[in-house]
Amino acid sequence: MSDKVLTDERRTARKVYACDATAWFHSYGMGRHDLTPEQQVMFDAAEADKGRILPGQVYHYQRAVYDGRMQTWRARLDMQSVCIAHGLFDD
Repeated sequence: MSDKVLTDERRTARKVYACDATAWFHSYGMGRHDLTPEQQVMFDAAEADKGRILPGQVYHYQRAVYDGRMQTWRARLDMQSVCIAHGLFDD
């Protein structure tokens, strides 16, 4: 079954959410040592927030059907860019 993206936008958080990009980064077994100094600053900020998106932060929101199931993706923009830079997402 093919994937279908229903919503793909930037939003401003009104409450706390888990950052899926931070979790994705860790699931690949990557750490601070894999990052450039600029990326380390972004990673440290995400870690200081305990891998969460906090109220007032702009984040990437995507709602899609994947393998026949509805999925929601919420990611801090900084950690999403780190994951993209390291090729962690399938295109």
